[in-house]
Amino acid sequence: MPVTKNPYLRYKAIDDRLRNRQRHLPTILDLIDACTRATEHEPSLDTVVKDIKNMRKSFQAPIKYCRSKGVYEYTDDAYRFDGVGLMEQDIDSIKNAIELIQSIGSSRVSDQFEHAMEKVLTAYREKFPQGNFKRQIIQTDAPRDFRGFEHFELFFRAIKDRIPVSIVHYSYSKQVFTSRVIHPILLKEFDNRWYVVAYSEEHNQIRTFGFDRINEPVLVYGDFIGDQSPEVTSFFKDIYGIYPFGDYGLQQIIFDTIPQELAYFRSFPIHESQKFVFVHNTGHARIELNLIPSYELIRLLRSFGSSIRIVEPKWLRQEVTENFKR
Repeated sequence: MPVTKNPYLRYKAIDDRLRNRQRHLPTILDLIDACTRATEHEPSLDTVVKDIKNMRKSFQAPIKYCRSKGVYEYTDDAYRFDGVGLMEQDIDSIKNAIELIQSIGSSRVSDQFEHAMEKVLTAYREKFPQGNFKRQIIQTDAPRDFRGFEHFELFFRAIKDRIPVSIVHYSYSKQVFTSRVIHPILLKEFDNRWYVVAYSEEHNQIRTFGFDRINEPVLVYGDFIGDQSPEVTSFFKDIYGIYPFGDYGLQQIIFDTIPQELAYFRSFPIHESQKFVFVHNTGHARIELNLIPSYELIRLLRSFGSSIRIVEPKWLRQEVTENFKR
């Protein structure tokens, strides 16, 4: 909801004007002017009249209109408009929004939380005037919209409430659609793409499904199979990427790098297990990782080309070299 359409900013402006002892008993035009100053957008007369009615009804504001003088006033000097007025469902929505924010960042919070969050932001703006937000001081890459992301909330709910989901899955390699029931365990983001990790009834094991391959997901109210969340979380701590390569399990991966890449690996470690075996005074270095090999890791190592040389394991050196040649 744009700030110019936020009723709570107008409510607060009306409240401030009614409690202004130096400019007592405002007319409707005075209240319109106060709302305009607060929102930088002039509301219509009907809008402000409706705002006053809503304040009376929803916030028990003791606003009285004097017809003979054409002015408004508070009949109770002790009344204070809190500017928020959260209801129980608002609190629940905010809790969900906070959980989402902590998980994936505020830029992806869904529209369903916007109304409740806007109430909170109104109070926030009272402490930090709108002028403080006109100059941008932080810029991040906004996530690109891609196929399947519209189902994010459905899977979020399915995981939270332990509800199976029926999906139509598309295989890029086989170019076929398959109907299956999955039991979502974890939402995983990698390289700005989203995946759902779930127990698959068809495969009788945990599988990872890319959002872009999922069509027509529907919640299926039935028994939820298992809870492998700890195992799944532990697995992703030991892998770079999403899809494991083969059945190798946890591997000690060692490679050498040239001086030009040394600063990069120091600044941007591939994984938390990364450590330097040695760094020569020439700048050449040997780096060690403890990871489950993945397609994404092989792709990353291949991207460095001749700047790195895989030492161990030999099968990985051969795979990266052959991929690089191809």
